[in-house]
Order: sequence, then structure tokens, then C-alpha cells
Amino acid sequence: MKPTLMIVEDCEITRERLENAIHHGGSFRLISSVGTFKAAVSILENCPPDILLTDIDLPDGNGIDLIQMLKQPNIKTELAIVITIFGDEGHVIEALKAGASGYLLKDDEFIEINNAITQMVQGGSPISPAIARYLLSELSYKSTSIIDETTPQLSEREHETLLLVSKGYTSKEIGKMLEVSFHTINAHVKSIYRKLSVSNRAEAIYEATRQGII
Repeated sequence: MKPTLMIVEDCEITRERLENAIHHGGSFRLISSVGTFKAAVSILENCPPDILLTDIDLPDGNGIDLIQMLKQPNIKTELAIVITIFGDEGHVIEALKAGASGYLLKDDEFIEINNAITQMVQGGSPISPAIARYLLSELSYKSTSIIDETTPQLSEREHETLLLVSKGYTSKEIGKMLEVSFHTINAHVKSIYRKLSVSNRAEAIYEATRQGII
């Protein structure tokens, strides 16, 4: 069965382009496409999709607040990806800390949205190249080579796993590269999340780079 998806985008032209891209890709079942925060909340509470694709700036609310809602136990939506015009560090970090697993700019080709969502479903964290370059440059500038006592200590295998995660490989691909099972890699990833106090891969990469771990 195809994963279900909801689009939340207030611009009708942009929303239609996203809808067409999803239908053209054929990998996901679009169950709802709305233009307001209120409509999105109603769907999340009554018929939650597997995946949320949302803009940040909505006429009656904020897409990041929608992502925060996914932490509620009664909402079964597990994955969220942001697509927006905002490429500044503040919006990006706020979205990732809220729980977004991906962050895309509207300047990107929308036909690639299917690849991005597929990558996310497989355990990746799709981020627009421009955003990735900006974050890495900012984090490289801020990070130091000195690791103090408060820096989480990862095992050698966890560090190897995290480096491969930061390069965009899925758990299955990392398992093949390190010659261990998919489940073993997932266990390493969960341990990394716990040690870094994060909840997704994008946030783990951010924290590890900020703290000079990778």
C-alpha cells in the first residue's frame, strides 16, 4: 500500500504544481491538499496521513506548529517535510527541532519532490543543496576542535554510522557498507539520537556538526 500524504500550501498555483508532481510520481497517495492551518489541523486530528508536506508561512498559522502537533500520541503522522521560500538558518533550525525530517526550498524543481519524500521514507533527511551548504559553512565556522566533558561520546561504529548518515545514505545502504544488518544500523541510529538528544537524522547531523563530532 502506498504511503499517504497531505499537502499544506496556501498558494493555489504552488499547491497544484505539488499535487501534479505527486500524482506524476505515483509513489504516494495524496489524500488531502489544503491551504490553511485550520484545515490541516482538522485532517491531522481526524484522518492523519503518513507524511506531512507543509509550507511554513500560512495565512492563519505556522507550518512549524503543525509539525509540533505530530508529537501528540493521537496523531499517527510520522514524517514531515517543509517546502518554503525561507532559507535562513533560524527557520531551518526551528523546523528541524520541531521534528521535520526534510527541508526544501521552492526554488528547487518540484518534480524532485518525489525523490525527496522517498529518501525521507527510507530514513534519509532531504535538504536543499543551498540550505545544506549554508548550514555546513555556518556550523564549520561555529564549531571547534576541542571536545569537552559535555560532548556526547559515540562508539567507533556509531561514529562511522553517523558519518555515512551525514552523507545521505539510508540504513539499508549503510548496513551493506559496514557489513551488518539493517536492524543493527537502526539500533546505532537510535543510540546516536539518545546521546545527542535529537529525534531525527537532520537534527542529529546538525548537532554532531555543531559540537565538532563530525
